[in-house]
Amino acid sequence: MSRVLITGASGFIGLNLVECFLGRGWHVVGLSLDGIPALARAVFDRLPGRLDDLRGDARDIAMIRGSFERERFDVVIAGAAITSGPDRERLSPGDIIEVNLLAAVRLLELAGRHEVPRMLMFSSSAAMGERAFSGRPVTEADAVQPGSIYGVTKAAIEGIASRWNAIAPAPAIWVPRLTAVFGPWERATGVRDALSPPFQIVRAALSGEAIAPLPEGGARDWAYAPEVAEAIYWMLTEDSATIDRRYQLSPGYIWHPSMMIEALTKCGVVPRIDAGGTAITFTDDPARARWPHAVDKLAQAFRSPPDVQTATLAFARWAIEHPGWFAAQ
Repeated sequence: MSRVLITGASGFIGLNLVECFLGRGWHVVGLSLDGIPALARAVFDRLPGRLDDLRGDARDIAMIRGSFERERFDVVIAGAAITSGPDRERLSPGDIIEVNLLAAVRLLELAGRHEVPRMLMFSSSAAMGERAFSGRPVTEADAVQPGSIYGVTKAAIEGIASRWNAIAPAPAIWVPRLTAVFGPWERATGVRDALSPPFQIVRAALSGEAIAPLPEGGARDWAYAPEVAEAIYWMLTEDSATIDRRYQLSPGYIWHPSMMIEALTKCGVVPRIDAGGTAITFTDDPARARWPHAVDKLAQAFRSPPDVQTATLAFARWAIEHPGWFAAQ
């Protein structure tokens, strides 16, 4: 049975990765501060793989070293992150740098010493900063231009991985540049300072809560979480993925959160829109036009991401089948 270590396993992306690898029969060692939520664990227990749910801090290298001594990993994924907003950046920049950068690099050191073949460390569209508003799609060839401490940590990860791949035989590192994500298993973890507008819409709709009219602006390239997990699995397991380790995980187009309202309506859950309803929050200024991260390389090497109708309908159906997940948030 192949083995993977995933830090940040209880987070949004982490849960989708755990589900993806378990579904393919892997032994998953998932490390997180709070453990896999019970509702997710009930789903994961029906999958063919094996899950070891470890609780601990991704910065605790002595504890993580024990996992390397007990298991021989085929893949390591540094998924622990603090997805910070301006307030957290001002109050605790050291924590952001420790978790997002230093913990990932120390995990890389362990993976190197134990000759793990492949590793993945996440970059983010935040590493590109203002380039998303430059009037053209962002490509893998564009130089980083971070505008936040979070973005700085992700830009640094890109540089470190590039240098490591040039000088070290193992592990080979992939650093996909991830845009904003929506879909199954999103939740408030205390280390993500903003939940996606699609999630906010679904949660309000399932609770019968009215939603304030959405602004006309605010479209961006939200990627569908299960598709992100599938692409990452491909990168870490297929030989063809070694041709170019620089891939952007994005739908390749921008779309407006109103599409989530349309998808819910098609599934029989009609959100109430009312001027006095709950306002959906956006991390970007809705008045600014964002451009997507291009996915030509990923589409050619792996496959094209799903269109927005397919992705939003899939999430709407999942949400309706898992109402308890949203009630718990």
